[in-house]
Amino acid sequence: MRELVNVIRWITWKDLRCELRNKENLSAMLFFALNILLVFSFSFAMEDLTGILPGLIWTAFGFTSIVGLGRSFMPEAQNDCIEYYQILPVHKGAIYLGKLVCNLIFMLLVTSALVPLLILFFNIDLGGAPSILLVIWLAGMAGLAILGTFFSALTSRIRVREVMFPLLLLPLSAPVFIGAVEATRGALAGDPLSGYRHWIDLLLIFDGILVIVAFWVSEWILDD
Repeated sequence: MRELVNVIRWITWKDLRCELRNKENLSAMLFFALNILLVFSFSFAMEDLTGILPGLIWTAFGFTSIVGLGRSFMPEAQNDCIEYYQILPVHKGAIYLGKLVCNLIFMLLVTSALVPLLILFFNIDLGGAPSILLVIWLAGMAGLAILGTFFSALTSRIRVREVMFPLLLLPLSAPVFIGAVEATRGALAGDPLSGYRHWIDLLLIFDGILVIVAFWVSEWILDD
């Protein structure tokens, strides 16, 4: 167990240091996010956004995250380093979890930077449920990170990974987007928690099942 934790920490720290050093992934996510917000702000400037605002928020969050998630295993694939992971004397799911933690940290950093801009551009009223919105945000981003990291590992060694990655990720992340959008709609509208709590429960259960399955399946994916 200690070796497993050490590998997770090492993978996370390595990726964080590499990304903070070159900032390629982080910059790409930030610029993509800003472009999405600008397009949305001009496209829907004169519209009543009450019904579509949660969808806009999670579209921005989701597609910004996909830009970073698709590049998760790219450095190892380009430098033929994945084979070195295979000799680690621990369950290969530890590599997956290390990548997952790093991806989630960067996704949360970038999307948290979007929140003030979303409030400014779309005049969002967080109402009396900021803590609930925080839970929805964390659960939704975790679900995207779990799926994105897994499919990044799965497609890391195929030639058309830039095409296959979104084709695999987007359909299977539909429960995350649906649950996050519906829960966000209820929270922003000021509805009682009992009216949309089942969507939050869906997100949490989905995240829990996904991370367990991805952890164990990663043993075969990274050993292949």
